[in-house]
Amino acid sequence: MQDTRRGQGASEYLVILAVVLIVALVAIALLGAFPAFGGDARMSETRQYWSSTQPFAILDWQQQGSTMTLTMKNMVTERLTLTNVSLSNASNTTGIIFNGGAVKTVALAGLRACNASTYDYFEYPNVSIAYASSNLNNRFSGVKPLIGPCIE
Repeated sequence: MQDTRRGQGASEYLVILAVVLIVALVAIALLGAFPAFGGDARMSETRQYWSSTQPFAILDWQQQGSTMTLTMKNMVTERLTLTNVSLSNASNTTGIIFNGGAVKTVALAGLRACNASTYDYFEYPNVSIAYASSNLNNRFSGVKPLIGPCIE
């Protein structure tokens, strides 16, 4: 009698390898390596990051024309004064006082115009926030960029 199962191991190996490669490609696409596939995941990751930064969180942002509007929240119980917010080449020197847990809106003008005729998506990798409390002045820079669609 002749054994007819000689190539079964090799074919099972190829099928398993194909499944692993497909899963790896889907994971890479979801993590943003292919912008066309992972843009929403990248934006969601950025929103999650900025909504949890301390002492100031950026809860929402949108750009219309050359003005960016940021909705910011004091995430600590201490009273803080927001002294400066800068995105890439634009900054806004403010003196806005945030009590603990307060949410306020800050506008930054002077950014590159964002609309469908120039470009329809923005990304600002250099976000820096300066603030003062009763006993210190400090600044922090975000690890993630602010990204999002332009609003007409």
